[in-house]
Amino acid sequence: MEESKKAENSAEHLTMLDEKRYLKHPLLKEKAVEDRLYQNRILERARFNNTLVVLPTALGKTIIALLLAVEKAGEGKVFFLAPTRPLIQQHHRTFLEKTLFGKDELALVTGRYPPNHRAALYSKARIVFATPQCVWNDLRSGLLRLDDVSLMIFDEAHRARGNYAYVGIASRYLRECRKPLVLGLTASPGGSEEKIAEVCRNLGITAIEHRTDKDDDVRPYVQPIEVEWRRVKLPEQYLAVRERLRQMLVKRIKGLQALGVLTDKQPASITRRDLVELNEELQRRLVGGEGGFLYQLKVEATAALSIAHMIELIESQGPETLEAFIEKSLKRMATEGSKGHRSILNDPLFAEARMLLRSCMAAENPKVKELFKVLEAQLQAKPDSRLIVFTQYRDTVNALVKALSGNPRLRVERFVGQGEREGDPGMSQEEQRIVLEKLRSGEVNVLIATSIAEEGLDIPEVDHVVFYEPVPSEIRYIQRRGRTGRRVAGKVTIIIAEDTVDEAFYWSSISRAKKMRQIISQLDRKLPEMLKSTAKQVVTLMDYQPQTKQAGMSTQTLQAQGALPKKELWKPKTLQTKGLSQAIRWLMENLPSKTMQIEEVVRRAYEDEGLEKTVVETAIWCLIQQGQIYQPEPGKIRKV
Repeated sequence: MEESKKAENSAEHLTMLDEKRYLKHPLLKEKAVEDRLYQNRILERARFNNTLVVLPTALGKTIIALLLAVEKAGEGKVFFLAPTRPLIQQHHRTFLEKTLFGKDELALVTGRYPPNHRAALYSKARIVFATPQCVWNDLRSGLLRLDDVSLMIFDEAHRARGNYAYVGIASRYLRECRKPLVLGLTASPGGSEEKIAEVCRNLGITAIEHRTDKDDDVRPYVQPIEVEWRRVKLPEQYLAVRERLRQMLVKRIKGLQALGVLTDKQPASITRRDLVELNEELQRRLVGGEGGFLYQLKVEATAALSIAHMIELIESQGPETLEAFIEKSLKRMATEGSKGHRSILNDPLFAEARMLLRSCMAAENPKVKELFKVLEAQLQAKPDSRLIVFTQYRDTVNALVKALSGNPRLRVERFVGQGEREGDPGMSQEEQRIVLEKLRSGEVNVLIATSIAEEGLDIPEVDHVVFYEPVPSEIRYIQRRGRTGRRVAGKVTIIIAEDTVDEAFYWSSISRAKKMRQIISQLDRKLPEMLKSTAKQVVTLMDYQPQTKQAGMSTQTLQAQGALPKKELWKPKTLQTKGLSQAIRWLMENLPSKTMQIEEVVRRAYEDEGLEKTVVETAIWCLIQQGQIYQPEPGKIRKV
């Protein structure tokens, strides 16, 4: 394409057409991209720094990436990564609609293509759109190199933690490319300095650009959003069920305390988070080979966590969702052999709770009643309104669709993810696309959605967003809120059950969102120093050097010894512990008795479980130290 070639060796930056308020560039279509001051200011910094862009939903993170991509495409390939296929397809469409690149220059790469096809796409394309898992697999197999990539874009960059593929890709890119440039995009990088710093470390970020709708350079481009919360009281029947469940929970917490855990709090002060952390710790210790009384602890802790979950369901969702959990999950887990869940089913208090739960079905759910009021008021004020109702659980989605569908003014559809959940098949990408088109056209005016509609997807703008329950996550609060108030004024309503977990979750999300803004503004100033002081050097086993000159021993001699002498073992400087229990469990279950190359073991662990290289190698090191794996020769291991 002529326009494409024209810009190939050009360092020309974007210029404004002041009178039309559009940007002009040889690779942009006419009047395709509006000039926005805050986007230009962010670009000024992102051109020369590995930058994390933190913008609320609908403020144009993708456009910033597009503008930087058209500038950098003449210097090398550009990679645009996003967590899901629908999201990456959406970005691909945006570039097709707004730029003058040819179709063969914008490659959409997925794991569904065979390797030779992917290799051809990588070779021809100037901009590659792909999911991180696909790119990471091709990097590991040698199908792809990143040394000629001039820009790497990570959408939903807050995912760059732990073992997520973004982490490995960024590490390879920063190491292999002579002049790397990283652009991370997110609505919220996390609610603590530790979480944000981890994202920055993992992506090599040296600058943070953060804006909200309150910033002076953003305000001209956004509409006001009115936020209200509606409080409802739970009926006596609900409270009676909750009381029986609370009695069950206290009984089990006291049992745990008698065994020596959670002793620093009163039983009534133990939170669901405390129980989650306890279960994770017990699981790690059991996988690590400990036993004895830990098994009894795990039974009690598992039961306590499930009861706490049931309390949350009756408080924040309603009896239908609690009943669905009991029938679909609790009974199944008990049947499959879970002693903790069997103990719940056999508890006399649970029998009382089930009997009371049936009476709740006949009572009017106060949240559903309030939701009707909100929807009716919006449609009365503006009959052509479109609304999204967000809720945590698919069973609640199904219950709400059933409850609302009887009203002729409400044209309701559900919107959930693709995965199967306890007998619910989910929605295919095509089904999701059709529902969104119906919402866009007005054929549907109320969408009942789970978290799938929070992140990234090209959801049509709506007039009103309803939280059926508050969420404790600042990321999800910001993303839900961002579905309205783009081109016209919007409204957000949050329904809260009084004196329940709803109130704690609501204030938690508000507090975390405010805290996040404060952390980001402080973090950007001290980022270089902080990253230097907190960076963790993760050394992989393949990088370790033998400590003696005996490394030159022949294979025959080593095999005759049966294993390397202890002084010959690799000696790591730093171990990666995130995901270590899972990696150890996989190795013990899957490592054969025959000798294998460490690289082959690492590859299989990644393909089977998605385990990253560093954590698998750390697990191998731990098992070598424990004597459960030994090395017959350098770079090879086998199970004892």
